[in-house]
Amino acid sequence: MGRHVHLFHSIHKSKLEEALSAGLKAGSEFPDLGLEMRRGVVFCWLHKSDDRLGGHGQRSDFAYLEVAVDRDRCLVADMDLISLAMMYHQGSGGRAKNPEAARLLAEAYRVTAVPLSEYTPGSFCTPEVLVKGDIGPDCLRRDEDQ
Repeated sequence: MGRHVHLFHSIHKSKLEEALSAGLKAGSEFPDLGLEMRRGVVFCWLHKSDDRLGGHGQRSDFAYLEVAVDRDRCLVADMDLISLAMMYHQGSGGRAKNPEAARLLAEAYRVTAVPLSEYTPGSFCTPEVLVKGDIGPDCLRRDEDQ
């Protein structure tokens, strides 16, 4: 098995050229909910069809970058769990704020995450890939299927 894996990263089209020239910086506008594993990472997808945030490629204001990184930098986690945790954390999506529910769901997200080398396809409904550290421009290219 090769050391590199090809992933997808969805990005707002207004940031596409900057990313291609400067790379992707690790960080997120989403709360980390106290999880170290969500700090200093770039969020990617195994397949474009996994991307619920970018609308599976149906949103005209988003584009995809193909990302090539060392698989040892990658952790796969179930985005559905962290999404529910964030809803309880923020009191959104029809859910009342519930810090305990948010904490428990975040913990389930943490304990079920696996290194990419151990991930079994289909074991998460919405697998997201957390790539540790920045991703340089030499590891990125436009997805030509857009």
